[in-house]
Amino acid sequence: MALYNRDSKLSEAIMAHPNLIPVVNRLGIRLGVGDGTICSVCECCNIDADFFLSVINTFLDEDYFPSDAAGTFSLEKTVDYLQKTNNYYLRVQLPNIDRHFGSLVERSGSDNNLHLLRKFYQDMRSQLTECLSYDEDILFPALTGGSADSVEFNSGYSEVEEKLHDLLFFFVEHLKGEYDLNLCTAVVTAVFSLEKDVCQNNRIRNRILLPLVENLKQS
Repeated sequence: MALYNRDSKLSEAIMAHPNLIPVVNRLGIRLGVGDGTICSVCECCNIDADFFLSVINTFLDEDYFPSDAAGTFSLEKTVDYLQKTNNYYLRVQLPNIDRHFGSLVERSGSDNNLHLLRKFYQDMRSQLTECLSYDEDILFPALTGGSADSVEFNSGYSEVEEKLHDLLFFFVEHLKGEYDLNLCTAVVTAVFSLEKDVCQNNRIRNRILLPLVENLKQS
C-alpha cells in the first residue's frame, strides 16, 4: 500500500520524512508548500501528481511497486528526474563529503586509520562518477532519442550502494586512533545520506525506469 496519495498533505509528508526535501526539489517543488494536498501543490506547480506520488512512494517504501508504470509514467519525466538526481550527487552530496572528509583527516593527526577509509571512499567515488558519466553520455541520450534497444543498464550503482554500506560499517566497527568527533559525525552523516539516496533511487530505476524501457522496446 502506498504511503501517500493525492489527498495527503505534502507538508506532513516532508515533516515525517525530511529526506524527501531533495526529492521534491528535483521534481520541481520548493519548500514553503503551505498546507495544501499533494494534488493541489502539484497542480500549482504544473507537475503530474501521479508521477510525483510514484516517485516519493517508491523512494520511501521498499515494498511499494507502482502499478502499470509503463502505462502511466513517461520516459522523459523519469529520465529528467534521474538526471537531476545525478546532478545532486555531483554538485551537493559528493562535494559535501569531500569537504568534511578532508577536514577530518587534516584535523585529526596521524594516529588513526582515516587515510585507509578515505582511500576506500575515493575508490567508491570514482566508481559512482563513472556510473553518472555513463548515464549522461550514453544511457540518457539513447533513451530520450528513442534508441532503447541499443542500451544496457549499468550495474555499477548496486556495487556503489554496497560500498557505501561497507564504508559506514568500517567507520562504526573499525575506526581507530584519535580523530575530531564533530567532523567524523559530519562525514558519517553525509555518507549515510548518500547511501540511502542511492539505495532508494536504485529502486526508482528498477521499478519505474526499467518497465518504461521494456515497454518502449516492445512498441
